[in-house]
Amino acid sequence: MARTGQRKPTSFDVAKLAGVSRSAVSRAFTPGANIAPETKDRVTQAAATLGYRVNSLARGLQQDHSGIVGLVASRLDTPLRSRQVRYLSEGLIREGYKPMLITVETPDHITELVDSLLSYNVAGMIFTSDSPPRALIEECGRMGLPVVLVNRAGVSNWGDRVVADNAAAGTLAAETLIELGATSLGCLVPRKETYSVSGRSKEFLKAAERMGVPTEVLHAEDQGYDLARAGVCATDRAVLDRIDGLFCATDLMAIGALDALRHDLGISVPDRIQVLGFDDIEQAAWASYDLSTIRQDVAAQSSTVLRLLVERMEDNTLDKRVENEPLAVILRGTTRQKAVNGR
Repeated sequence: MARTGQRKPTSFDVAKLAGVSRSAVSRAFTPGANIAPETKDRVTQAAATLGYRVNSLARGLQQDHSGIVGLVASRLDTPLRSRQVRYLSEGLIREGYKPMLITVETPDHITELVDSLLSYNVAGMIFTSDSPPRALIEECGRMGLPVVLVNRAGVSNWGDRVVADNAAAGTLAAETLIELGATSLGCLVPRKETYSVSGRSKEFLKAAERMGVPTEVLHAEDQGYDLARAGVCATDRAVLDRIDGLFCATDLMAIGALDALRHDLGISVPDRIQVLGFDDIEQAAWASYDLSTIRQDVAAQSSTVLRLLVERMEDNTLDKRVENEPLAVILRGTTRQKAVNGR
């Protein structure tokens, strides 16, 4: 093993110790390359002895791509997004790629950050953050770079998409609360709009209107627990007195709403107001919340993202694709019944 202060071992050193050519060393560290097992063993043993590591970045700059996949995400402090990023990262590694995470909390920075990522000759891009600028996606298209957007609007003719259907989600939420006996519905809506959260909230209100059920809109400044709790507390009591079913477009908002209703306002859930969330994060099943919700399967969604990305890498002539992930109603203690028409 190389010691501190010594010259870093090179592929020439590995080849010499293993008694093979330098090209054999290169093949030994290239996934899928044609090399005899015994030769590969000699190379990897020599590399371990010398403390040799492949410079993947330098190799990528010389080849078609570096094997790096850019993963652009925001709101990593939320349970759903952190779990999503974990599944995607682990899946990319299993597929033989190296995830490079870029966190974007302000839209102003996304183009600059992604431009810097593209300089690494990445193999593809996954966007889970708020919708990237159209020009950025079109630049990826000009480069022929595979792109998958997760729960994001289609902002360009380039890029495949994997989404939880907002129209289906909003309609399912309204139907569920009405079938559970709610006669006047509320919807907790963040003032800061995003494609998924704002989209399913709007569809919920439209669905309730189609079914002839009166609705009230409650406002939170954004999606987080604290702001959702504050938003419910700030709602006019007359509004809360009129509703008997509340839909929150994320579980994190629903948990904030629950604490506001039960602990801050003294309103019984589910006896007085039934509460339904969306996502089915881990905390939704905690005994202290026992939150009824609509599940989007993040593990299955991540598998679909990876499949589309790899297929696009293999064939860039495929038509643009959009795949809707299935949803499921999960009834727990914040609603008054345990089954809805067998769902």
